[in-house]
Amino acid sequence: MSDAPPVRRLARRTALENRVWRVDLDHIVDAAGIEVPEYMVLSARGHAAGKAGGVAVLPVLPDGRIVLLRNWRHAVGSWSWEVPKGFIDEGEDPAAAARRELAEETGLAGDLVPLGEAFSEPAVLATSAALFLARDCRAIPDRKPDAELGLGAPSTLTLAQADELVRTGGMRDAVSLLLLARLPAAR
Repeated sequence: MSDAPPVRRLARRTALENRVWRVDLDHIVDAAGIEVPEYMVLSARGHAAGKAGGVAVLPVLPDGRIVLLRNWRHAVGSWSWEVPKGFIDEGEDPAAAARRELAEETGLAGDLVPLGEAFSEPAVLATSAALFLARDCRAIPDRKPDAELGLGAPSTLTLAQADELVRTGGMRDAVSLLLLARLPAAR
């Protein structure tokens, strides 16, 4: 089995950039001559392809309960149970970004345990998320979660309640599901 890429990029054109994303349209072809003239690739601005452009953190309280957010996600027109997550600022260390996102979205701080990286949609997203467990989370004095478009209030759940969300399809965010799956090995 060869590690050589089966697809070649013939050209790239940046179609759109905003504060955090860049959309490139690649003209690609495979060995059989199958071409896609405008294959969309979405990248976190300021981050190399395939590198962590974001973080996701599973907060665990000292009593073992976890903290999730029920966020409104405009792109899918639905509520979504999720762990705190966000972008890594240019030049920022992933662990520092994880601590910042945890504080901004929940008002909590905890002891971070790295759990690797994950691609949420590697077919079109050229960035990954650095995953963390935050153990023994506690409230930061005089710190409330930041207001953010669509961001829900932190909710405390038992592991049984989280498992029920997973089992019934109430949680559909891939990165959050992966962090819950990695929790038993990380404890």
